[in-house]
Amino acid sequence: MSDRKTRGIQRLLATMHYTGLDRIYQQLDQELGCILMFHHVNDAPPHKFDPNGHLTVTPRFFERILNMFVQRDFEFVTLDEAAERIKNPRRNQRFAVVTFDDGYRDNLEQAAPILQRLHIPYTVYVATGLVERVSDVWWVAVEHLVRERDRLLMQTHRGPVELDCRSIKAKYASFRTIMTYLSLDVDEEEQRRRVREMCWLYKIDPAAITDGLMMDWDAVRQIADDPLCTIGAHTISHPALARLKKKAARLEMEQSASILEATLGQRPVHFAYPYGMKRAAGAREFALAHRCRFETAVTTRPGHLFAGHAKHLTALPRVSANGLYQRMRYFSPLTSGLPTRLANKGRRINIT
Repeated sequence: MSDRKTRGIQRLLATMHYTGLDRIYQQLDQELGCILMFHHVNDAPPHKFDPNGHLTVTPRFFERILNMFVQRDFEFVTLDEAAERIKNPRRNQRFAVVTFDDGYRDNLEQAAPILQRLHIPYTVYVATGLVERVSDVWWVAVEHLVRERDRLLMQTHRGPVELDCRSIKAKYASFRTIMTYLSLDVDEEEQRRRVREMCWLYKIDPAAITDGLMMDWDAVRQIADDPLCTIGAHTISHPALARLKKKAARLEMEQSASILEATLGQRPVHFAYPYGMKRAAGAREFALAHRCRFETAVTTRPGHLFAGHAKHLTALPRVSANGLYQRMRYFSPLTSGLPTRLANKGRRINIT
């Protein structure tokens, strides 16, 4: 997302907050609650070039978010309870669910202690290949490549392309070019291969990056032992499922649940689609999640929960805690559902 677009969204959210428009809307709407989406919670100082910074919130802001929901009379519930309340709505009892994607180490070390102190339940969706170190956090490897070089050579179908990485502005432009090419112009297997090749060429160790960021199985077992924690499935290799053939997509979903069951002793009934936007998860994937017997599956499509979602429990929206909006004047309106309703062009249910 461009700086200009980010600033525009920030101004819109701040306007809703200061005028009270979001709170007026919330009094009129009939939403049941929302599912909050987090990735990283840590206080590591950001880099000047930080293209994945939207995935991180500080522990302080994380706790402020939780307290705000409590103050606004949301009840924090498990995903099991959320599914039940979607199917059997309770009037005037709004709820919120805390979820984390991927299985980052800071979920255990920094987020879990806050949730335990506040006695708030939460779900961690685990990508088993990242935990087992057979897959890489490739999008972070690309970030390292661009940050540490002044120029990069990327092979494309049209031949090699030289990318300027000398200034911060140039680095962001080059990062977007690489990510767009890898996400749209090559398949998932080729995507990973090309990232590994570039890392080898420029002496970046993607395995070390993954090892530093992700929980291992001992850490996953530790967080799974927390009575407040629910472990959900998140595929094996973290692919954009819609870009896979149907059989491969189903295997990613089913086998990730089987690996978690074999390791932790309990089969997950909740699932999160990697990336989760429209081009990564659509009607086919929603149906696959149902066939895989997941009770719920969450996307990254913005939205709050309504009674109509009872027919679409494998296509649930979430509210993203975006690291680019770590001010309550930006995040507070998101609790109302008005910004996500606008993003969905007025629709309560967005599954198309």
